Amino acid sequence: MTKEEIINEGYLAAYITEELQQEDIREVERFLAKDSEIMNEYLDLQKTIEHLAFEYAISPSQAVKRFIMETPEVMSHISWPAKEQAIGSGYKLALAASVIIALTALMSAFYFWNQWQTTDYRLAQLTARNIELAESYNTVNQELTDIRQDLAVLVSPEFSRIILNGTDNAKQAKAVIYWNPNQEEVYLNSANLASLPQNQQYQLWALIDGAPVDAGVFDAEEGTFQIMKNIAKADAFAVTVEQSGGAESPTLSTMQVYGEAI
Repeated sequence: MTKEEIINEGYLAAYITEELQQEDIREVERFLAKDSEIMNEYLDLQKTIEHLAFEYAISPSQAVKRFIMETPEVMSHISWPAKEQAIGSGYKLALAASVIIALTALMSAFYFWNQWQTTDYRLAQLTARNIELAESYNTVNQELTDIRQDLAVLVSPEFSRIILNGTDNAKQAKAVIYWNPNQEEVYLNSANLASLPQNQQYQLWALIDGAPVDAGVFDAEEGTFQIMKNIAKADAFAVTVEQSGGAESPTLSTMQVYGEAI
């Protein structure tokens, strides 16, 4: 295994995700211990994976929290009289008994109606919460699928990793291109580019035989890992600042980062 193979064929990414055989792990660690360039590549790649983890990190919704934390409500109880005053005459006793029976029937009917209303309301709440939980599950499942796809790009030997370093216009800026020329796929990590005003956007360019070709516009705050336009051939890549929607040719005076294709 050579230094170039470790950098260009995905060994560092596979080392981070623990997908290497023991023999390859020992070889990568040997180079990490003695080669500062490989160590820098390893640290950059580790930051990229951390950015992906934070980008797709997902917090539970309020509906899920409420569903977990709530306890059943205590049903209200209807108070019953503790005592009934005795009635002396048989007529009054019969009249009182009939009134009590009527009141008891009425209160029982109200109690069971109230119970039915409460149950119906709770059922509606549970149905609504189940719908929210299903939607949350679908969202999380889609985001996990996106993460797996992004990690597949990072560890694939079919993708070349191209570092775009800052120019005099933005010395601290940095971007990383993951490019598969066979499939013409281009992914961009723009985590270190500054936010722009609303009327401006970044634009990626592929330089082919000295001529710039539009590879797509993007906003740095939209995410650290973005799919750009297909590029089959390139000698280098660069990013400029343009008006929203992009330009037909690059404004060289606003170039932020530049890197030659491997």
